[in-house]
Amino acid sequence: MNNYKLIYIVFLFPICLVAQIKPTKSSIQKIVKTSIVEMKKGKFSLPSNKSWEFNNIDSLYFKKDTLNAYVYKEGTKHKRLCEVIDWTFYRKNAFVLGQGSNCKEPTTRKVTRTPKDYYKIAIYNVENESVIDILRYDKMIVESFIVTELYEAEDFTEIKLVRRFNGN
Repeated sequence: MNNYKLIYIVFLFPICLVAQIKPTKSSIQKIVKTSIVEMKKGKFSLPSNKSWEFNNIDSLYFKKDTLNAYVYKEGTKHKRLCEVIDWTFYRKNAFVLGQGSNCKEPTTRKVTRTPKDYYKIAIYNVENESVIDILRYDKMIVESFIVTELYEAEDFTEIKLVRRFNGN
């Protein structure tokens, strides 16, 4: 009987390393808070290891209804995506939107400029679902997502977002 327990523990342990967290307003706010880059003399470097990264091959970020954001934990090395959209938070609930191409030489990067071209997020609950709205100029909603899943792995957090409104 003890051998069965040991086998069960050995096979179950790796599965426990990846934990699913119920997406709540507070859990999302915690991820945003840990994603804020450090400012040095009012400036920060891009791209940041704390950015939320989205795959953008074939413009998937703009076309798909479901997006996966990856936030890598401090001190972990990760493979950068070839085509990426990233949200780099520079203060509470405010980020710049970046777009990069990492697999072609030379690598390229486009980014919004602060304070004129920045985005804010509003995190709230609607009917037991956690929602993130992306606002431009502090008022106009340009995107709205339902956070359906949060996965905590050893070296990254994955955030699954589903668009609330389809622009078509």
